[in-house]
Amino acid sequence: MNAPFPIDTTATGTSATDQLANQDEPRRAFLRAKWFAAGTEPATRTLIARDDDGRALAAFPLRAKPIGPIKVNQIAGAYWPFRGAPIDHNCSVEMLAQAIQNKQLGSVWRIGPVIADDPSLLKLKQAAEQAGWHALSRPVGSLFVLDLKALTASGKWPSSKGQQKDRWRVRQMEKRGPVTISHFTGEDWTGTARGAIATIESNSWVGQLEQGGDTKFHDPGLRKFWEEIADDPAIANMIRGSLLHVGDTPAAFTFGLDCGDTRYLIANNFDQQFHKFSPGRVLLYDDFTSAAARGLARIDWGLGDGGYKRQMGAEETSHVSDILFVRGGLQTAILRRVWQR
Repeated sequence: MNAPFPIDTTATGTSATDQLANQDEPRRAFLRAKWFAAGTEPATRTLIARDDDGRALAAFPLRAKPIGPIKVNQIAGAYWPFRGAPIDHNCSVEMLAQAIQNKQLGSVWRIGPVIADDPSLLKLKQAAEQAGWHALSRPVGSLFVLDLKALTASGKWPSSKGQQKDRWRVRQMEKRGPVTISHFTGEDWTGTARGAIATIESNSWVGQLEQGGDTKFHDPGLRKFWEEIADDPAIANMIRGSLLHVGDTPAAFTFGLDCGDTRYLIANNFDQQFHKFSPGRVLLYDDFTSAAARGLARIDWGLGDGGYKRQMGAEETSHVSDILFVRGGLQTAILRRVWQR
């Protein structure tokens, strides 16, 4: 392999990272500089891999994180819908491998969770292995995905029976107050709407867990992340969500990102006091129908409970993995036993 291309290190790598996000696969368009700079655990530095002409090929926004007794460089950013390094999809595996031979990534670095069959990830994985790293992968789970294009083309989704049930659910909720559904984007997303989502989460089954749960807005640190990324107009345009109110009470919400032909449904929940009437399901069908009307082809519903997701048309698809890249045979052998057990 030829000598490595130079890698430059910046605090944020803002312009190059945003440029690469624009040149990556459309489904990965959210991997912008603000995505890695936001929240309570932002990237502390960004490595920009370039070719000999200075063209940016990949960005590695990094933050040191412990794995057992050692600290390793990890791709930063939220783990929903996945972590990723923005890559110019036009660069070859060989060119990318040459660009990342530089030792600034360290002898051990991590990226995950990732979608195992993501084309950009496969290119990065092949390039890293050519550049001397061994890829140690451990399974995280499987994605649940709705094929909106096929479901809507069938003419049988949502089913007549399902729509009839939803109308009944709405009528039952209307006995407690008018039922209203509102939609928002990151461009018109108010503090009042974020507060309503936080209230729903705190009153949901997740928010009532003894040690707390994975709440995106009731948790102040995670809420800070979503509020800050909305400052980037490009990401704000991707953010879409909805709220269902019963009278003045926020009862259910959905929240996600529209990227390319895909809607990543990052969070959805409902207030437990309304559980008999399934406000979350009512709102989800509204969310999916709206996504189909916008021309989106699929809903990536992420990991987690597949029961109700399957009932609404989702199927288990791609595997999700956590990948550790390690140099050296001995170090690889030691870390393999720790990482993959």
